[in-house]
Amino acid sequence: MSAAPGLAQQERLLAKGETVPWHEGMDLRGWYPLYVERGETWADAAMCWRELGKTPFSDAFFVNTLARQPHGERRVCRTPLAALAALATLGDGLAPDAFIFHVSRCGSTLLSQLLASLPQCIVMSEPPVIDSLLRLHHDSADPAASVALLRQAILALGQRRSGAQTHFFIKFDCWHIHSLDLLRQAFPGTPCLFVYREPLAVLASHQRQRGPQMVPGMLHPAQLPLPPHQLAPGDLDGYTGLVLASLFDAARSHAAAGQLQLINYKQLPDILFSDVLPRFGIAATAAQLQAMRAQGGVHAKYGTAYHGDPPAPAASGLAAIAAQLQAAYLALEALRLHAGQS
Repeated sequence: MSAAPGLAQQERLLAKGETVPWHEGMDLRGWYPLYVERGETWADAAMCWRELGKTPFSDAFFVNTLARQPHGERRVCRTPLAALAALATLGDGLAPDAFIFHVSRCGSTLLSQLLASLPQCIVMSEPPVIDSLLRLHHDSADPAASVALLRQAILALGQRRSGAQTHFFIKFDCWHIHSLDLLRQAFPGTPCLFVYREPLAVLASHQRQRGPQMVPGMLHPAQLPLPPHQLAPGDLDGYTGLVLASLFDAARSHAAAGQLQLINYKQLPDILFSDVLPRFGIAATAAQLQAMRAQGGVHAKYGTAYHGDPPAPAASGLAAIAAQLQAAYLALEALRLHAGQS
């Protein structure tokens, strides 16, 4: 199964630009993998890349940085999948310090944006190539090969563009928590963070503006396993509740196994300064810390002053859905508090 139409269209739009022909031995430093173009066979598949030049990854999402690059500087190349391995062996990239997972609309973008503001940090926020390779894995008869590609793509995303860059973080799409075991095959020792929030606030945010994961049929079914249900057609709020329950449940299982550090929305941004930076050995200057604290009052996605989300309308019906999710949320809270986080 390939990408749903909306996601496939977004991927194709990323590949708009001057086409640069690939040749054996081509230096792909400065190029970033976008997605896999399927072929009749595995050997026919190609990786689509974009050269970013000097455009920094400073936006809330990977795709926003690509969209900001001037049209005259956009260059695209399609290579065999094996080209990923060639770039990974150059030794110019960083292995990831941590993976950031989340339930969506919970402060994970704020966390990644604050890290990205530091010159020593590379932060890739929801790069589409991850989802493309995870779909390829679920459709592939060679899972070992797709895990190797996933590892190589992540290392390609971590290529350094300055000598100051010493740390590398990836924020995944929220549904990728269901692929944590697979990602751990690619990077067994990488610490994983999980950001979450009180269910009603997440539900209300998606009611205002739906994420693709909250629309039936937008994702590969293997990436978002949901229990059997009998929702009425068009019940997007009910579907959002099912999806959110699946994310809470997956996180609880992994956190109970010691595979996730849990971070509640209420702990942001303070936990970045008290725990995350020292944990990963990131030394920020006083000026950088001051700038990060100031940035904590700005909406991470829109760059405007943030005064909190509007409350859910009383007549929206979301309170009943949130009540059904409360036990899963409280289970995460219990695990976090048991781990010693106040």
